[in-house]
Amino acid sequence: MPPDSFSVPTVIGIAVLVLALAGVLILYLRVRGRLAQARGQLAQNRQVQDRLTRESSAWSQRLLQAERKVQENADQVRDARAQHDLVRAETDHLINKRIPALLSHLRAPHVIVPGMQNQALAGTDIDRQHRAVLDALARGIREEAERIDESAQAVIRGAMSRVQSQALRAQDLLAGVQQRYSGDEHTALLREVLGLDMFNELIIRRMQVTGIACGATPGLSRDDTYLVDLVVGAVSRVENFELRIEGPANHLRRRIGVAARAAESILFITAELLANAVHHSHGTLKVTIAVHETNNGAAIVIDDAGVGLNEDQYARASRLLSGNHPVRLVDLGNPPRTGWAAIGRQVAHYGMQVTVKKSAFGGVQAVLNIPTALLVEMPEDSRPSVLAPEPVRAAAPTAATAIRRDPIPAALAARPEPVSVPTARREPTAAPRPEPVASAARPEPATSSARSQPVTAPLQRSAEELAPLPQRRRQQPRDTSPPPATTGSGSGGTGGRLLTTPEEAQKRWGDFQAGAEAGRREALPTEQHDATEGK
Repeated sequence: MPPDSFSVPTVIGIAVLVLALAGVLILYLRVRGRLAQARGQLAQNRQVQDRLTRESSAWSQRLLQAERKVQENADQVRDARAQHDLVRAETDHLINKRIPALLSHLRAPHVIVPGMQNQALAGTDIDRQHRAVLDALARGIREEAERIDESAQAVIRGAMSRVQSQALRAQDLLAGVQQRYSGDEHTALLREVLGLDMFNELIIRRMQVTGIACGATPGLSRDDTYLVDLVVGAVSRVENFELRIEGPANHLRRRIGVAARAAESILFITAELLANAVHHSHGTLKVTIAVHETNNGAAIVIDDAGVGLNEDQYARASRLLSGNHPVRLVDLGNPPRTGWAAIGRQVAHYGMQVTVKKSAFGGVQAVLNIPTALLVEMPEDSRPSVLAPEPVRAAAPTAATAIRRDPIPAALAARPEPVSVPTARREPTAAPRPEPVASAARPEPATSSARSQPVTAPLQRSAEELAPLPQRRRQQPRDTSPPPATTGSGSGGTGGRLLTTPEEAQKRWGDFQAGAEAGRREALPTEQHDATEGK
């Protein structure tokens, strides 16, 4: 075979082999590229899967947090609902229980205001807010009550002042009738006038005590007056005094008087204490009154054998009589019992003191202590009224104590004449009211030595041991001309001066009133109408 023919197939074979190898190489490269691409896609898919896994984990965590938050919110809603129910229950308790109890407590302090219904809320904001509501309500009610009470007291003061002025005018008219119809032929008329005068006096005293309890003044003013005269005048202001009051016993050793600024107040306080003792004692029991001098001034002691007081009543009496605590009208009961409140106002104003305790007779002993600053020593040329009791004189130590009986009891003296009132008028001097004269039972006037009584009061001190009183000089009247001489029994004219002695004037008054007072008890009702402060 020729060499050319051998190389052609070889070349062809080699070419085919080369082409096959090239195809295989190309296929290899293509497969390798696809494999690399698949690997890249796989890596990318793995990254995506990792990202999805991470996101799924995050979502799972978020879901768990959301579920946890939902549970927490549900718990909070449940707690808030329970708290709301609890607060609503406490608010209902506040409205239905605590506020009504507070209103009752303001009227009656013994009523207790309840606390929180659920003690778990004690000390919380709810408790503090409820307390703030109660405090604000109580403060507003007290302020409004004080404003209303002050307005009511102002109205009462004005009304009592006007009515008291009219009653004093009626007293003037009655005094004029007594002076015009003083003869024996007008005995029946005078009896009726005396009864009306007594009732008018009781009306004036009730108006006076009501006005003073509401902050008014006594409405009357006086000159410097003997203390014993004020006590006698206070006795005459009490209904049925001639049957119910024994005394006064005068244990004073000096001419002790009361300064003008406090005279009417002391008379008022004494009259109210006496009326209180008489009203709460049986009609057959006597009320005793005595006047003593003390190291710090003077004292008026009133004893009764009445029903007495319990511990709560003694505490209330001490609080009202001290005058140191404000008193409202609503605190005085219905109807208002104004006696102790009125006394407390006067006591606090003048620096006096009224104490009450159980008396030796089982009733109440009231002591009015008058400081030295309110006392004066009366002038040498002045004397108490003719019906004032003589001082009790000491007897022998072995002598028995005897009760002095005046021909006309000192408790039946006329009221001391006031000087002026706010309306620039004078209170009329009412006729004295002695008890009916019984010639068989009443002795004739005796000498001063026969009317003595031993000193038994523990408050009595000798005049040398007591502090001196301020001296008051009697002013000379503007009209220095002597009064005209007066004729009649027991009087004579020497230089135009009246020479009637106290004993003669006393006998004259006794003779005058003997017939006039014979039927006085028939003109007055037998029942007690002098209602005063309750015990």
